[in-house]
Amino acid sequence: MDEMSKLREWRDDAPTPDRTRLAPGRRRLLDAAGARKRRRLPGLGDWRVVSGAVAAGVTAVALLSTGVGGGTGTPAADGGAQLARPLEPQARASDLLLKAATVVAADPVPKPESGEWVYVREVRVGVSEPDDPSPNVMEDWIEYADPEFEDWNEGDDHSPREGFEYLAALPDDTDAVLQKARWFYPEDGERPDTEDPGAGRSETELAAWNFGSLGLLAGTAPHHPGGQARVYQAMATIPGLRVADTTVTDPAGRRALAFYLGDEVDTGDGPYRDELLLDPETYTYLGTRYVATEDTEQSQYGPAAEEGEVVAGTAVLSTALVDDDGERP
Repeated sequence: MDEMSKLREWRDDAPTPDRTRLAPGRRRLLDAAGARKRRRLPGLGDWRVVSGAVAAGVTAVALLSTGVGGGTGTPAADGGAQLARPLEPQARASDLLLKAATVVAADPVPKPESGEWVYVREVRVGVSEPDDPSPNVMEDWIEYADPEFEDWNEGDDHSPREGFEYLAALPDDTDAVLQKARWFYPEDGERPDTEDPGAGRSETELAAWNFGSLGLLAGTAPHHPGGQARVYQAMATIPGLRVADTTVTDPAGRRALAFYLGDEVDTGDGPYRDELLLDPETYTYLGTRYVATEDTEQSQYGPAAEEGEVVAGTAVLSTALVDDDGERP
C-alpha cells in the first residue's frame, strides 16, 4: 500500500472533535480534515483543513499547477518563496475584490461531467501533529457528481457538482448572494429551515458568517467564473473587511493578497484570524491562513504561538478534472 492510500485510511478513522471546544476558525479547519464521514471537496484549500504542524516560516513548495477553471497562482521562479511587495495605498479590500471580479469573470467556463473526478493537490499545515513542523503535500480525488453528498445528505458537505451548479446560479444582486452563501454554508452545518438564514441580524453581526461562507464558495472547484465574480463582488460589501498592507506568503511560498476581518468584527476566533488568499495578479483562489494576532499560550484551540505566526493553512497547488479515482492529470 502506498503512503497516500495509508494516509487516507488513517484520516478516515480520525475522531470527530467536540465542536463546542473549538473556535470557529479552528473548527472550520478541522471539519474537512477527516472528522466527518468522508472528506468532500472543500472550498478548495478549505479553511477547515488541518494536516501536519506549522513553523513560522514554511518551506516553499515549487510545483507546476494545473487549474480547473482558472489558475492556482504563480510559484517563485527559482522554487523559493517570493518576497512580499507593498500594495499601493489606495488598494483597499473592496477595490481589489471588485477588480478581481472583473478579471476572473473572463476565465473560460469548465464543462465537468458526471463520472469525472476532481483531482486536488495542496499543501496543508496545521496543529494536528505538533511534533512534525513540516508542511504536507497532499493529493485527493473527489467524485464530481456524488449523490451521497448532495441535497444535504451529509449536511453542508456538498459535492463538486452541487457547488459548481450553485455558483453558476448565483444572482447579480450582492445581498442575495450573501443570503445564498449563508444558506449553502450555514452556521451549524445543517440545512437551514429558511431561505434567508440570519434574517434580522445587522450587517456587522453577519460579517463573520458572510466572510466564511463566501470564502468556502470562492474555493469551490471546478469554479464557475461568473459565480466566482459574484462571490468577490458580494465579499467587497462586508463591513470590516481588510486586506494586508503587503502581500503575504502562502503555505506554498507564493505571494498572496490576504483578506480578513478587522478587529471591529467579532469573529469568535479569539487571538487568531482567518485569511483568504488570492493571487495578486490573476486573483485566483490560492488558499487560506490562520494567523495569531497576539502572543498566545497553549490552549484548547492550539499550541502557543507568537503574534503574526501562521498556525494553520492550505495552499492549492493544482486542480484538474480526471476520468478515474486515483488518476493524475
